[in-house]
Amino acid sequence: MSIGETHRTLRDEVADQLRRWILDGTLAPGARLAEGALSNRLGVSRLPVREAFRRLEAEGLVQTIPRRGVRVVQFDAEEQSTILEIRLSLELIAIRKLTERRDPGTLAELRRVLEAGDHAAAVGDDETLARLNAEFHDLVAAGTGSKVLGDLIRSVRNQARQLRAGRTGAPADSWPEHAAVIRAVLDADAEMAALLMRRHLVARHEAAVQDGTPPAPAPAPPHTFRPAPHPAS
Repeated sequence: MSIGETHRTLRDEVADQLRRWILDGTLAPGARLAEGALSNRLGVSRLPVREAFRRLEAEGLVQTIPRRGVRVVQFDAEEQSTILEIRLSLELIAIRKLTERRDPGTLAELRRVLEAGDHAAAVGDDETLARLNAEFHDLVAAGTGSKVLGDLIRSVRNQARQLRAGRTGAPADSWPEHAAVIRAVLDADAEMAALLMRRHLVARHEAAVQDGTPPAPAPAPPHTFRPAPHPAS
């Protein structure tokens, strides 16, 4: 593997780790991100951390403030409302495109998720439900066939998750709503799929707003970050 390929992979892994800490609330909204401290904590040089900052800034998760450095974004009430509106618009476009496109591979994956989710719900397997809930939204983003739309949805979805700063609802609450959307897609009913998706997103947003209690303190990040081993060249 070339040096460039190795470096790219390390940058991606650092960005992934920082993104996880932002989305689960370990790095709180408004927190200052010190390049040197993070490079020491992650066990990497400053360069991949600096490049990860640029990627996360492009995703809208961090911002560079003159003379104050890089900080986790902190949205006011108006911006939070705007994020919901943008996400609603993008997800509704996506669910219509996915339903009308009828890509066999995507439909097969949705059937798999539906079957596995119904089973997990029946036996009370919240861990599996949480994973399948995430897979559902990933399939919606990918199933449109548009990389631009998929990237936009993933970006605004991460911003919506960052607003919750580690607070997540019970997976069993979201699953029936996801299952209903999947069934409408499989039935080729784009109007019903869009209606159910809108209801789902609004319901989850309202539930998050009602849960106004501060998130539980997140565990401290591990002292050393160990990137996945690179295959030999």
